Formats: sequence, structure tokens, C-alpha cells
Amino acid sequence: MSEKEVILDTFASFKSGMQQYLARPEIPKELKPRHESTSTRIAACLRPFFPPAVNIDTGLMGADIVIWKGDQIILALFWSSSYLGKERRLKAIAFHEKRKPLLTLAFSIFPKQDTLLVCRIENGFIDYLHIKKDTFMEEVLRRCTIEEGKKDDGQLLLPLGKRN
Repeated sequence: MSEKEVILDTFASFKSGMQQYLARPEIPKELKPRHESTSTRIAACLRPFFPPAVNIDTGLMGADIVIWKGDQIILALFWSSSYLGKERRLKAIAFHEKRKPLLTLAFSIFPKQDTLLVCRIENGFIDYLHIKKDTFMEEVLRRCTIEEGKKDDGQLLLPLGKRN
């Protein structure tokens, strides 16, 4: 399998795992789940969609979730329950440049919105995507080089509407 095919397959596995994660009951807010707990829940949902020979760990090397085999990082995940700030996005980019995973994803999970925001980092480029939670169809909003992504202070915003 070519590297591009592995990346496409890895992204499809990520989407399947996130679909399973989003189908689970939400942890009640009064229980106040920690970031690490949610990372563990996401990792558990990803497990069935990756071969048994790969390892899935949380909190490894500064990423929220790392999927690896041998000395190759297949997928690094950084997530947020709100918009990805510049610091978090730059952390994902720095990880990608230093550790050289096949694919790095930084994404936002909005509990009350119907879309995931995903920053997909691979092969010198960053793709900014919206993924619909109900169909898991993706829409590429923008593509830029990693260097352009480092300088970009703007965010790809969801039309959340005005708060009362």
C-alpha cells in the first residue's frame, strides 16, 4: 500500500472511530470529565478501526492520542471541546514537523453543533475541513502550506449564531 493510501485509510478510520465516539452517551457536565478522560474514550472508539498490531496511547509525546507501530507514528491527534486556538494548532504543527507522523489531526468537538472542525496536517500541507456529525461527509474549506498555517491567526468559524 502506498503512503497516500495509508493516509486515506487512516483518515477513514479516524472518521469511523469519531462516529462511534459521538454515538456514545455524553458524560454529564456535573461529572466534569478531564481532558485525559475524554482522550481515553476517543482512543477506545478508534481501536476497532485500526489493525491489532498498532498501538494506541493517550498523552504520549505531547499529543492527546498517538497511534503508532514500531518507530513510525501513523496518526497524532490533538482535540478541543471548543475552537482550536492558535497555540493548540501550532502545537500540532510542531509535533508533525518534529515527530514526522504520516498524519496529524487537530480537531474541535462542539457538543451542541452538528459539525466537527478538523485541521489535517500531512505532506507539507494543512487542510481545514468541516465534517458533518450526522453523515460524516467532509467539506474542504481551505488548503495552505504548513508555513502559511503557522502564520495564520484567523479561525475557520462555524455559524454558531448569536447568543442571547
